[in-house]
Amino acid sequence: MLSQAKHTLLGVLLAAGLISPAAAQLAGPCAAFQRDAIGAWNATEPLTIDTDIGLLDVMPGHPISMRLARILDARCR
Repeated sequence: MLSQAKHTLLGVLLAAGLISPAAAQLAGPCAAFQRDAIGAWNATEPLTIDTDIGLLDVMPGHPISMRLARILDARCR
């Protein structure tokens, strides 16, 4: 429930123009992902990641791109 409240607050602040989309991102992508038994990355919560091709929305239960997997491989251990 706290996560839902945090996302709601971020949405309100974004809509009001009080913070930029980059500032609304979660602390880091590593905390929002975990590896499964075969080593594939899975999102554990919805988040937006700033990549070299723009903002990328990731939702739990949806497959992630190879590009995002490479970013996670480089940043997260």
